[in-house]
Amino acid sequence: MVQAHRIKALALVGCTAVGKSDTAIKLAKHFGGEIIGADSMQIYRGFDIGTGKLTAAECDGVVHKMIDIADGDADFSVGEYVKIAKSEIERTHSNGKLPIIVGGTGLYVYSLLSGCNFADAPKDDNIRRALKLVAHFFGSKVLHCMLTGIDGQSAAKISANDCKRVARALEIFCLRGQAKSVAITQEKPYDDLTIVLTLPREMLYDKINKRVHRMFDDGLIDEVKSLLQYKNHTSMQALGYKQIAADIDAPREQLEQITAQKTRNYAKRQMTYFNNMKLNKVFIDARNYDQIKQTVEEFLEN
Repeated sequence: MVQAHRIKALALVGCTAVGKSDTAIKLAKHFGGEIIGADSMQIYRGFDIGTGKLTAAECDGVVHKMIDIADGDADFSVGEYVKIAKSEIERTHSNGKLPIIVGGTGLYVYSLLSGCNFADAPKDDNIRRALKLVAHFFGSKVLHCMLTGIDGQSAAKISANDCKRVARALEIFCLRGQAKSVAITQEKPYDDLTIVLTLPREMLYDKINKRVHRMFDDGLIDEVKSLLQYKNHTSMQALGYKQIAADIDAPREQLEQITAQKTRNYAKRQMTYFNNMKLNKVFIDARNYDQIKQTVEEFLEN
């Protein structure tokens, strides 16, 4: 078994459309790396256009993992992501390659690199059903108030509207008899560096608008129509898919406009998360590839 603490792991994160994929491929080709995805929607098979999955040609021979690993009706958890991604990191390292974790799902990256052991936390279907009933009849904010009373540290990190994560924290408390913030291990498993790519806001928003327009040109509406059997599943919460599925017969211009708006809003939330993410990280302008490459060189040499 590979000794995890000796593994150097590089993470490349940033807002949607900032240029993570192009930069990651350049780094992988230069440093001999493989890419391990950290996108909570690219894990789903068939959700291609709206999640920005690269084609085989765009991957340019660089190995990509953690893409297309679940069906659209799967209830894929952070714990499952961490468990599988860890095995991919160890495999990549054992093959003499640099693991490069790439994506915009900050929770995935933080959970993987910080050592949060969500995968080992217990589960109970009866407790989950009971908590869902409470949320259904009384609202998700009632669950959040319950969590605040028993685990204020976890509650402060989870939105009152994020019913799934609030319920999970309560479930852990019920089964472990201790707060999630105490029950989850925090031993860092890797020698890691996280590079957060940035762009000026106006430039980023312009890239988002153009990207969304291109997705609609590429057939996003038809892709969503082919996936409507997953309408009530987590996979259909992805940006673009959710908006189109909710009003499938609306004019393209209207759907494109709301998707671009929601994507810009999401980008703002992403940056807030990355700013607050407690990892070994550095912020670099996405246009400055030389600085990015130099930072990686120094990380690997130390």
